[in-house]
Amino acid sequence: MKTDWTRRRLIAAYAAFAVVAFVLSLRWTFPAEAMKERLIMEAGRRGWTIDVDRVSAGGVLGVRARGVKLETASGLAIPIDDLTASLRILPLLVGRRSVAFDVDLYEGRVRGTADLSGDVREITLDVQGVDLGRALPLRKASGVDLLGVLSGKADLAVPAAADGRPTGRVDLTVKDAGIAGGQVPIPAFGTGLPLPKTGLGAIVAAVKLADGKANFEKLEATGGDAEIRTEGLYFVVQPRMEFAPISGKARVKVADAFWSRSGMQGFKGIAESALASSKGSDGSWNLQVTGSVGHPRLNPTPVR
Repeated sequence: MKTDWTRRRLIAAYAAFAVVAFVLSLRWTFPAEAMKERLIMEAGRRGWTIDVDRVSAGGVLGVRARGVKLETASGLAIPIDDLTASLRILPLLVGRRSVAFDVDLYEGRVRGTADLSGDVREITLDVQGVDLGRALPLRKASGVDLLGVLSGKADLAVPAAADGRPTGRVDLTVKDAGIAGGQVPIPAFGTGLPLPKTGLGAIVAAVKLADGKANFEKLEATGGDAEIRTEGLYFVVQPRMEFAPISGKARVKVADAFWSRSGMQGFKGIAESALASSKGSDGSWNLQVTGSVGHPRLNPTPVR
């Protein structure tokens, strides 16, 4: 039996033409204003406000938004230069709604996928080159001017129910990390300990989420003006993370070269006075971390 290749080629050509025509018609007739209104409405349902300069088609089954300003329920405004979100075709064929997204944010890029249906929704993130120095919301939440370039990955399972507990892990690194200024709230010092510009070198964080808590398997800063290591640090996961309770221990050791800088002798005296009881034999200060994620407090732990 002979195969009619001419007929098969003709069928394939018609199928290809249909796909191309569908994609082009989708782009040419894309309801930009309707989509913009839908984005604003969906954000409002979640307690956010959103402003978008321009909306257009993105990918085969997606949307692209440029000049986005998202304001969270806590009042923090997050500017997004460019955002593309598209429905993933393969999950759609088996009845699952899943979105792939690509975001330009603070000179960096955030890519990932997120399930939109099911009792448990899988979320993956890949973060590259986000400039913390430009992240004003982070500064407002922490009260500290952070510096550095953030990269990392996250793989999370988030229950659809409001009272569900997410699980998974997050691994992050910050290159050329530092603090440009601010205050660390230390009860023994009264209003807080003022911070001069401090280099923290490289920060590595490994977080495991389980049983409603985010446990830091590792959080350390090395190679800078101060070395920081934590032990047993965790915070309770909740919708408003700024007020999520945090607890654990931290050890901070300041390099001798940092104190020898011009104008730092007076600051050293203030720090030594406030933290004298917590200083260990290796010169590091031992601190108890309390408070919340957005408003942590460091209490000197007396060394026996």
